[in-house]
Amino acid sequence: MDATRISDGKQVMLKRLPYREGPHELEINKLFSTEPLFSNSRNHCVQSLDVIQLPNDPPIIVHPLLRPFYDPRLQTYGEFVTFFAQICEVSPV
Repeated sequence: MDATRISDGKQVMLKRLPYREGPHELEINKLFSTEPLFSNSRNHCVQSLDVIQLPNDPPIIVHPLLRPFYDPRLQTYGEFVTFFAQICEVSPV
């Protein structure tokens, strides 16, 4: 769901994090949204701007809105290869 952040009028994306689908997603997102991982050029994770925690509900994570829903799909083989390379990038621990 998209929304507008009141503090600066910036368009954001809201994502509800159901516990059963990924109990560690919030912690992982926080990790990749802070230094030194945030500024790593191989970090392709969307930065977490905020977390909304309501009583008795799963958390809602706030991300910047990167693309509108009607933006075009991948149209060329090169776009697919670049996308696939980024999602498969692995760093040795």
